[in-house]
Amino acid sequence: MDPATNPYRPGAGRRPPVLAGREPILEAFSTVRRRAEELGEGDRSWVLNGLRGVGKTVLLNELLGQVTQKGWIAAKVEATSSTPLSLSLSQALVRAMRTATGQHPVPRLRRLLGVFEAFYLKLNAATQTVSLGADVDLVKGIADTGRFADDLAALFEVLGETAVDLGIGTLILVDELQEAAPSELTAVNTAVHQIGQGATPLPVMFVGAGLPSLPAQLADATSYAERLYDYRPIGLLSADAARTALVGPSAERGVRWEPDALDQALAVAGGYPYFIQAVGKHVWDAAVTDPITADDVSVGGESARREVDEGLYRSRWERATPAQRDLLRALATTGGEEAVAMSDLVVAMGKRRVSDLSVARNELIKKGLVYAPERGVLAFTVPGMSDFVLRQ
Repeated sequence: MDPATNPYRPGAGRRPPVLAGREPILEAFSTVRRRAEELGEGDRSWVLNGLRGVGKTVLLNELLGQVTQKGWIAAKVEATSSTPLSLSLSQALVRAMRTATGQHPVPRLRRLLGVFEAFYLKLNAATQTVSLGADVDLVKGIADTGRFADDLAALFEVLGETAVDLGIGTLILVDELQEAAPSELTAVNTAVHQIGQGATPLPVMFVGAGLPSLPAQLADATSYAERLYDYRPIGLLSADAARTALVGPSAERGVRWEPDALDQALAVAGGYPYFIQAVGKHVWDAAVTDPITADDVSVGGESARREVDEGLYRSRWERATPAQRDLLRALATTGGEEAVAMSDLVVAMGKRRVSDLSVARNELIKKGLVYAPERGVLAFTVPGMSDFVLRQ
């Protein structure tokens, strides 16, 4: 098989050639988009939560693509612990405003641009001016208090009013939302809550994506977050979806799989979207003829395993200290891919108290190797990590 025509695309955030198993989410968002455009009404904001490598970022990019071609005001950012969300979001909105001035009549954007400029300059105190693609007068007294929660809520309201006037919507996407500070999550919850309280909810859609712990973090920030969002867990692919994701790209190239080879490849991939692409890529490169055989899968599957081990798992393993690795081993031995109670890890490691593991636990969470699905419980953030740990 010609490697140059290999259709598979392993990698962080890369769109697979066939986005299988996510049709319900994309169809639901299409309905939200149409309600905004046709009725001027908003819907509940979303939270996409799942382990790493299951395609959350890909889905955010798909939603962004849907609305970009419809002229929506849209911004996408990635939350990090090193940069305040207020800063990264305001900078992303600058790009969104510049795009909007090239797509819509400036007079109808003037109030929004003036409000946003005041919002931006308040958050970015060292900045004297900001270029939004049009000359506007600063609008004072709206979204410029310097309190992120209040200002974001006020800005969302003006964004929604402008979107109604233009017959579009506004979409705010935040990836890795679990990295945001508790005060920033409170601000987001407050803003999302405000836009949904009118007789007709404004067409401002917020979609946050993060680890499975994100719903609990949002609820800790404000109790009503449990009812505020439409929570949509993103998991491993079903057997049928995994088959489509693996067979579809090669079928588009006119290449077939022998039935036993396909079953073998699916067993290796285990429904993990990232691994499906890695297996497909390496099996394609290993294949000599069409159809793909079980021997091709044996060779390519081993290459895929080495790639994932060295690129995905080992980098995480090597970030852990010896004490942290001991905790990872206990987690893998005790629970495998399942979550484990900290009390059980204490017993497995021969410790006396949960507090004896607190430092290692907290550091592993900060490094993104594990997360707490609920209080007093621990689990790996990446599917298959437990198997890797047990092989070390």
